Amino acid sequence: MSRERVREEWQQVAQGWRRWEPMFESFSWPLALRMASAAAVGAGQRVLDVGCGVGDPTLQVAVLVGPHGRVLGIDIAEGMVAIARERAAALGLAHVEFRVDDITSAELPDAAFDVVLGRWSLIYLDDVPAVLERLRRALVPGGRIAVTAWAPLEVNPWFLVPHEALARLGPVPPLDVSVPGLFHLSMDGALARALVAAGFQTVGQERVVLSQLVRDGAEFWRMVTDTGGPLGPLIARLSPTDAGAVAADVAARLERYRAGEVLRIPAQAQLAWGRA
Repeated sequence: MSRERVREEWQQVAQGWRRWEPMFESFSWPLALRMASAAAVGAGQRVLDVGCGVGDPTLQVAVLVGPHGRVLGIDIAEGMVAIARERAAALGLAHVEFRVDDITSAELPDAAFDVVLGRWSLIYLDDVPAVLERLRRALVPGGRIAVTAWAPLEVNPWFLVPHEALARLGPVPPLDVSVPGLFHLSMDGALARALVAAGFQTVGQERVVLSQLVRDGAEFWRMVTDTGGPLGPLIARLSPTDAGAVAADVAARLERYRAGEVLRIPAQAQLAWGRA
């Protein structure tokens, strides 16, 4: 997947992420906490967040390092970075900097950071080993890294359900976990092996369970259509009749996750960590 295509996809959906910010934050907070714990983030540290999007987990980590620490978040989509800056200003986090940059070519001084984080960013890279080696050099000796990917498709119904509903109307592109994309590096151990190959030590990996909270299937479908991702182009091509049919199908299949007045849709992510 070309870097320009990745940038365009995320740039196009930035405003959707602004609208659904509270939902995404409630969805992903367990992963942000586990990343910070696995990387032993503490007061006064210098942290680099690769592929920061609208500022997660950059902002959570900025709270942990405190005003004497420094946090840099980089992302290739200008629209996402603009929202991240707004959020940081609203929280008074003056020790956070956001920069529009590409991790494959960004200037990273050697030994400039104590911690590197990358949440759902490595999965879009063509040359993961090369980027991980760059990140290892950017860490101080003994510095920590924590990176994530999605777990396999079958434990992520937030994507599986709409994907299968769309497939009922016609062919959909296959999900090849061996190439850059949403479920790249999703297999157990894949992230850990990449870290070891890049020279990291004391490497570990685990799955983190998440839960997406929505009021109902209709709200879930509005979020999916607003925030795009790999399903965005497929949804955009649907006729109004077909879009309505897919939305109804998705809503009906998500009812299995009802908990009283809401739906709690399960998800899982992969988390791996190591030391430089």
